Amino acid sequence: MSARGEIPNSDFRTQPIWWDETPPSREPPQELAARSDIVVVGGGFAGLSTALELARHGVAVTLLEAEALGFNASGRNSGGVSFGIDLTKVARWHRWAGRTAPGIADLARGAADSVSYMETFIAKNAIDCDYHRRGRLSCAPTPHHYDELAARTDRLNKLFDAGAYMVSRADQYTEIGSESFYGAMVVPRSGQLDPARLLHGLVALCRQAGVRLHDGMTVSRIERKSGGFNVILADGKKIAAETVVVAINAHAANLPSAGLAQRIVPVASHIIVTEPLPPATADALLPKRRTGADGRRLLAYFRRTPDGMRFLYGGRAAPFEVSPQESAAVLYRRMVKAFPQLDGARIGHAWGCKVAFSFDGIPHIVGSDGLYCIAGCNGNGVAMMNYLGYKVGRKIIETSKSICVFDQPVFPSPPFYDGRPWFLPVVAAAYGALDRFDSLRAGRR
Repeated sequence: MSARGEIPNSDFRTQPIWWDETPPSREPPQELAARSDIVVVGGGFAGLSTALELARHGVAVTLLEAEALGFNASGRNSGGVSFGIDLTKVARWHRWAGRTAPGIADLARGAADSVSYMETFIAKNAIDCDYHRRGRLSCAPTPHHYDELAARTDRLNKLFDAGAYMVSRADQYTEIGSESFYGAMVVPRSGQLDPARLLHGLVALCRQAGVRLHDGMTVSRIERKSGGFNVILADGKKIAAETVVVAINAHAANLPSAGLAQRIVPVASHIIVTEPLPPATADALLPKRRTGADGRRLLAYFRRTPDGMRFLYGGRAAPFEVSPQESAAVLYRRMVKAFPQLDGARIGHAWGCKVAFSFDGIPHIVGSDGLYCIAGCNGNGVAMMNYLGYKVGRKIIETSKSICVFDQPVFPSPPFYDGRPWFLPVVAAAYGALDRFDSLRAGRR
């Protein structure tokens, strides 16, 4: 018998649960064209959405992906659909940057637009990806966190039209089966889906629109030339294009010539999913099947899978990527601490990926003169990366100087940062210590 908080099995699958039925797409081999109007680098949400919008308007588009389409974070996330803006972090940056930063109200409208865009796009294109607007829980790990959430509710509703409201600790059993929290904020205007099925739908739409899709093609550099660019592959092949869109997000360091590496912090994210639970247990954990987050600095997030029978729990198990076995052990202990009724539950899947954080907490479209980049999902990329991909497509078609609030000339790159996040272990240790202090202080109240 396993000790408390230890995974009772080691035979779990080390890939996303979404891939059991919908693995990342592989394209039939085809010759790389010598030129294309536009080359998109990256086969996740942002790249596919950019390519689709351009191709639907008659532009010849070639998309290049180093792995299978949707292999990285777009196909490995938890499937939460939310605004993707941390107002607290953005406000701190806004005070520091002053007039160079976009207004918080404008950013909030842009974030809300990303969710509306995602919902409309799924419905209009009849994509079967199990999308439901079930809402989101921001759980308070201490009484102080509850007070902070309550103080932010009115502003959140004014900025995002979120419909948010508070649920007290005494009533939280209607939302979550855990005594580890001191109440929660409910945000109805949030959803959840199966990210692999969304990717599958996007790939199918790109094929229908005539996008030339190539997987297994690694871009090593982008060279500017008269009248456009040469996109050079690792095997020496090249394709000429008038315009290039780079949509590789957390993997920016793999393509230094795009100029993103010093602006993006790649952070490891890890997820475990239980095997099917007894229906009564699953229903008690999240009765309304909302997506949840625990509000700590070392954030954990959770939801039930689309079939309702399994529990997904994710977070930062380590500052950098580690094996699924290592991350699963860490996450399982955290999960059981928050949800003791899951102690002894078998794990069915464990996996990880890298997500991209910007220093200002804002997603970005950046670039001009034919080279555009999309980056900075900040851990909330499902709606935002699809939205920004669409917006970059519109920017190119309309030859617009600025297409939305996230299309900003300022994309901060702090001094002494070269794309290698050496500071992450220090930050993780400090966050962990502060979280433990908060818990101890709450226990003394």
